[in-house]
Amino acid sequence: MKSHTHLFLLGIAVFSFGCASVSVRKTAFRPGLKPTTPGKIYVRPFILEGLRVDREGAELEIFAAEFQSSFSGKLAEYLGKNIAPAQAIGTNVPVPRSNAWLVEGSFQRLHQGSRALRAILGWGLGGTKMECSARVFDLRQGRREPFALIETTGGSNAEPGAIFGGPFGAAPRLVVTSVTSGVTADSRRTARMITAALSEYLANANAPLPTKPMRVKRLGEVTGANPSPEPGR
Repeated sequence: MKSHTHLFLLGIAVFSFGCASVSVRKTAFRPGLKPTTPGKIYVRPFILEGLRVDREGAELEIFAAEFQSSFSGKLAEYLGKNIAPAQAIGTNVPVPRSNAWLVEGSFQRLHQGSRALRAILGWGLGGTKMECSARVFDLRQGRREPFALIETTGGSNAEPGAIFGGPFGAAPRLVVTSVTSGVTADSRRTARMITAALSEYLANANAPLPTKPMRVKRLGEVTGANPSPEPGR
């Protein structure tokens, strides 16, 4: 019985840390700037482009609005805790020219996948896919162009599902998948990685932070190219 208990707990640990991941794919900061901690950070709703979920019509509009609001809140929460006081604002709310940052962005890919397939079969079946790009503006210089570009990518589910988990893996897999996978969990990881990239940027310049620098999980190389705004900005 004791060995079975150990196997059960090991299964939970493996699935908890292995079933989902979001990484920073690329960061670019404008050269020649001295990084300084802002006094305030504003977060606008991120644009949803490659949206693929199991909703249509009015339900899709409600989902999109709720996701945007939830993500803005999560990102503002992480930024407020780890960098500077942050506030989620509306798309058209004006921001003052001040010692503050404005964070905008878009999700180029947001696929909901299938929670049932993730939990039961796994191995990538039913997995979520999330690709995000964030742009950060220094409002002391107006809103001419961003000084930072951060791209993230990731999703849920490269692990085996319940039917491949064996007698001591099936139950933990079903429970953990219901909590740690899906667009809600992945959006939280995305918000954390955007914040981590900015935390590291400031820490490397010895700028003051309210917490220890966050760890950035990277995918590929980090570039130093000058980020440019989207057309028309």
